[in-house]
Amino acid sequence: MTELSLSAESIQGDFFQLDHPHAVVNLQRKQHVQIHAERLQLGNASIDHPDMTLEISTRPSLLITSEQLKMPDYQVRRPRIYLDYRLQTRQPLMTVDAEVKAMQDEVWGKFHVYCQLPTQASQETWLCNDGLYHDVRSHIPFNLTVMPTWHTASNTKSSRGLELQLAVKDAKFSDAAGLHAAERLTGVMHIAAHEVPNGWRWQGVFEWQQGELFWQPFYFAEGNKRFEIRGLYASPILEIEAATLSLQGVGTLHSQSRFNLDSQRFEFLKLDAKDVDFNGLYQSFIQPLLPDSVFGQLKVNGKADWSFEAKGLQPVKFQLDVADATVEDQRGKFGFAHLNAHIPWDYDQPQQISMGYASGHVLKIPLGKTQWQANVNRFSITSPTLRLPVLDGALIFEDVSAAWIHQSMVWHLKMDMQPISMRTFSQALGWPAMRGEIKGQIPLVTYANHALRMDGEMQLSLFKGQVALSDLEVDDPLGAVPKLHANLRIREIDMGEITRTFNFGSITGKLEGDVQHLRLQNWKPVSMNAVIQTADGPFEKKVSQRAVENITALGGEGTAAALQRTFLRFFKQFGYEKMGLSCELRGDVCKMGGVEQIPGGFVIVKGEGIPSVNVNGYTEYVSWKDMLARMRRITDSNSKMIVK
Repeated sequence: MTELSLSAESIQGDFFQLDHPHAVVNLQRKQHVQIHAERLQLGNASIDHPDMTLEISTRPSLLITSEQLKMPDYQVRRPRIYLDYRLQTRQPLMTVDAEVKAMQDEVWGKFHVYCQLPTQASQETWLCNDGLYHDVRSHIPFNLTVMPTWHTASNTKSSRGLELQLAVKDAKFSDAAGLHAAERLTGVMHIAAHEVPNGWRWQGVFEWQQGELFWQPFYFAEGNKRFEIRGLYASPILEIEAATLSLQGVGTLHSQSRFNLDSQRFEFLKLDAKDVDFNGLYQSFIQPLLPDSVFGQLKVNGKADWSFEAKGLQPVKFQLDVADATVEDQRGKFGFAHLNAHIPWDYDQPQQISMGYASGHVLKIPLGKTQWQANVNRFSITSPTLRLPVLDGALIFEDVSAAWIHQSMVWHLKMDMQPISMRTFSQALGWPAMRGEIKGQIPLVTYANHALRMDGEMQLSLFKGQVALSDLEVDDPLGAVPKLHANLRIREIDMGEITRTFNFGSITGKLEGDVQHLRLQNWKPVSMNAVIQTADGPFEKKVSQRAVENITALGGEGTAAALQRTFLRFFKQFGYEKMGLSCELRGDVCKMGGVEQIPGGFVIVKGEGIPSVNVNGYTEYVSWKDMLARMRRITDSNSKMIVK
């Protein structure tokens, strides 16, 4: 007889079960046993048809190999488990090597760990050192300590328990989509769980000591963060009784929640934080969520308290208190200084919110000190009156109503504009100082589907005349590329006032005109039909030499005046019958016109009386950029034209 075969239905230990084992003892190699089995079960993992080689000598060893190991969420192939019992330590040593990948991943990585197994596996500490997971995108060195904590609760009943410590050092990883990545990640995780009569009581501490972490959309550049959590698990509910996240530069956040593992949803969630650094909170959590919105490039400071509570996926309570904060859009669109806010919200109870700031600005327009209150009822806000000081006037908003409907904000209001002087308005925008004022009443302004629309007219009193803005629509007004549509009606503008303001020379008379279908894209004109001309009436109609020269320059190289090289140069001003320009703008090209058509051109100034002068234009199509450049050269020039 050369060998001895032994078979069994099953063999079980504390941590394994071997189904249908069949052992063959080689009698010529008495210390060698070859074992085959149908399955080796190790906790939640199983190995089908493992090959096991047992060497029985002064230094016993066991080698287990197979083609694959099955475990939830992972694929494991070519596992190799080697146990080596050394008399010096009187503890078996286990080395595990395998190729591993997550179910949804395509990249296989190599896994290695070396563990010193205790003599009493269910009661003593397991020490695993020099662990490593490595693939083309990841390199994760780790050490693992596992301590079973079997407690005897009574003379007849014991409870299971486990304490685990996992330490990683200079680890890095990334996924194929680039949505999650880490570099030089170093930290320690402590987890403990003990069985209790109604489930498992557990707790954990995560200490992130250094390294960078990107977890889309959040990025954390430094370590020094600590997360503590404890709770109770009773299938299928994971109860988080207390979770505390300490973030350097932000503050401390506290949380309680109840998570259903079957439905993968929070049944209850509560978050709160006190005295949080507003800048740290914005940079860490708010800005990554709103990168392309109007709130995506803010510079903020101040302190904030906030809390949030939800049941299921339905928010039920929220409160934000901001103290003496500063908010400044880095693109210069808006900003507020010394901002204070008390914003409570309750799904079941109406609340009153209040906000205020000492100063601010919107699109370079200064805002004065403001304080307002509003009532909030679920997803709607109403306020009877809101006064917004602007320059030396104010905007009075009445019947303000806003609501969050279908994932979008909708609001409407009435607006009464207390007179704002054009002098302060033009200075704020860096324009030449103008006379007059802006005032008006707008019966209804609405905002829906990211578009603002105005019913009625906004009246501007300018240069002793009137400018009316109507049919105003702005798509995505605070977005990256806002689009505006409006019509303008100009009446009774005093030409003397406007030419003196813009240093254009001198023209007497009245100006009127219409700008139809004006379209701005990112606040730049891309389309309009504009006609500006002098009004008919018993007005004095005189134009100075300088104004004629500027009109000639405005008309371009193809424009000609009748005064050059003639005796007319001896006159300082001339009479005219009418003057005007028109522009049909499409894209960047303006089709020019005047008060009359002539062969090959158009009349810009039609002279009348003695002396008189005519200015004709012959360039029909002009680049809008060139037109603006001509106007800028004329208005910027303080030099007096010399006519020879």
